[in-house]
Amino acid sequence: MIETLPAAYRARVRNDNWNNYSVLRHGAFDGMLVTSKNSGTHWLKYMLAIAIADTHGIARPKYFSENAVRPYIGWPKDKLTFPDIPRLAFSHTIPHRLADWGWARRAANLPPYVLAVRHPMAILASHHAKWEYDIKVDWLAYLKGDPGGKQYRCDIYWLARFWNRWGDVCVDAPGRILTVHYEDTLKDARAVLEAVAAHWSLDLTPGAIDAALAAGTKAEMAKHTDPDAEPNVLQNRKTSLADLFTGEAMDLYRTQVKTLFRHDLGYDLLNLPA
Repeated sequence: MIETLPAAYRARVRNDNWNNYSVLRHGAFDGMLVTSKNSGTHWLKYMLAIAIADTHGIARPKYFSENAVRPYIGWPKDKLTFPDIPRLAFSHTIPHRLADWGWARRAANLPPYVLAVRHPMAILASHHAKWEYDIKVDWLAYLKGDPGGKQYRCDIYWLARFWNRWGDVCVDAPGRILTVHYEDTLKDARAVLEAVAAHWSLDLTPGAIDAALAAGTKAEMAKHTDPDAEPNVLQNRKTSLADLFTGEAMDLYRTQVKTLFRHDLGYDLLNLPA
C-alpha cells in the first residue's frame, strides 16, 4: 500500500499524478515516443530520424544528439520544422491521471504511444556510470535513491513512478501503447523499427529502414557525435550487472522493487536480464 511508503515519495506521486498536465500537449502529434531514462533513447530516435528523412527525401540529422534529432522527433513544445513529415515528439513524462480514462484521452486527442523501456537493473547501472562524475555518490548510496525525487535525474524511485503510471495506462488503453524493450531492439532492430512505423502509420520505405540500421551501429554513431551535446551517451560500462547486483546491493534492489513497483512492463524485475 502506498500509505506505508516514505512521505516524500507519496507527495511526489501525488504531484506527478495530478499536477503534470504536459500530456495535454500530446494531442498535436501523430505519434509520441515515451522512454524511461537510459533506455536507448538517442539510438532509437536517431534511427527513426534517419528513416523518416530518407523516406521523405529531406536532409538527415547531422548528429545523433537530442538537439540534432529534434526537427524530426522533438519535445512537445517545439515548433514544426518539416511540415510534410509526420509530427512526432518524445518525452520522459510521467502522465497525469487523465491519461487513464478513455473519455479524457478522446477529449485530448492523445496519439498512439510508443513506450520504450529497459530492464531497471541495466537502467540504474547505466545511469550511475553515465552521471557518476556529477552525482558523486557510490553505487550502494545511489541504489538507495531519493524518495522525494530531487537528488537524481533517475533512480529506483523515479523508475517506480514511471513504471507504475505507464503500466496503468497500458492496462487502460492497451491498443494505444506499443511497448518496446531495449533488449529486443538489440536483438532485432529492424523488427522494432517496422513495428513502430506500423503503430504510427509512418510508411517508411524498406531502403530507409536499411539506411537507419546502418547508421545506428555504435561505430557509425560515434562518427556523428555532437561536440556540444552531453557526454558519455555512447558509454561502455566497465562493470557487469552480475558484479554490481550482488550481496547487499541485490538485496536492497529486490526489496525496493517488491515495495515500489506495481507493474513489470514485461520484465522479470527481480532477476538479472538474460
